[in-house]
This record gives sequence, structure tokens and C-alpha cells, in this order.
Amino acid sequence: MSSDAPAEMSDAEVLAAAVNIAANKLHKEGNQIIQISSELSAIPNIWFKSGDTAQYVVVTFARYPKTAEPPLNAADIHRSLTEEGYSGYWVGVSLANEYDLFDPESDTGLPLWKDAGLLPKIGAMVPMSDIQQ
Repeated sequence: MSSDAPAEMSDAEVLAAAVNIAANKLHKEGNQIIQISSELSAIPNIWFKSGDTAQYVVVTFARYPKTAEPPLNAADIHRSLTEEGYSGYWVGVSLANEYDLFDPESDTGLPLWKDAGLLPKIGAMVPMSDIQQ
């Protein structure tokens, strides 16, 4: 029995979309993207060059109406990569279904469907050293 209902995106697919959105923003700002890794277990997700300096970005995501939060292990990530000589950032990306209506009273949103449009809300890049946990 087949269903015509759209399939919902998996967490891996949503993360891949969030990482691509963040990488595109970095590129548009004039940074050189060195590497993108959108697997769920990959940290960091993006390596880029700003001038002559290689830096990293850790991307987290949320499905609307939730807001993306820094990773729980942000301090460990920061410490480990600082020891290797790198500085980096965290950025949160919240994604909504293109047909979702903004409703401040709602605590649920439409599912993120495969092959449908996404409305991204990308936060400011926060230095990993500034994340308090």
C-alpha cells in the first residue's frame, strides 16, 4: 500500500540543509570554504579561511518553532580545537516548512518535508570561547 503523503526529513537531512545554509552565508561574506561535513557525528561541520587563517564552525539546527541551541559539549570542542591551534564559532540554524505560518502561540510547526522548500533563520556566529555552559 503506497501513500501520497510527503516524507518527513530525517535529522541527518535537516543538518545537511543547515550546514549548507551556513556555508553559503560564509561564502557570500567572502570566506573560502575549505571543507563541509554534514554527518550527524561530525564536529566541526565547516572549515573556512578568513584571510590567511583557517577557522571552524559548529552548526546546530532546530525545527521551527524551536530555536537552535549550542552543542552541550561546546566547552570540550573549544578546548580540543584550541589546543590544536584553531579558533572557531557556533551558529544555530532554525528551519521551517515553506508553508508554515508564523504563530507565536504555537508550540509545533509543520513537518519539514523532503523535496519541499525550507525557510531558514540563521543566527549570528558566536565565538566558541563565548559560549557559557
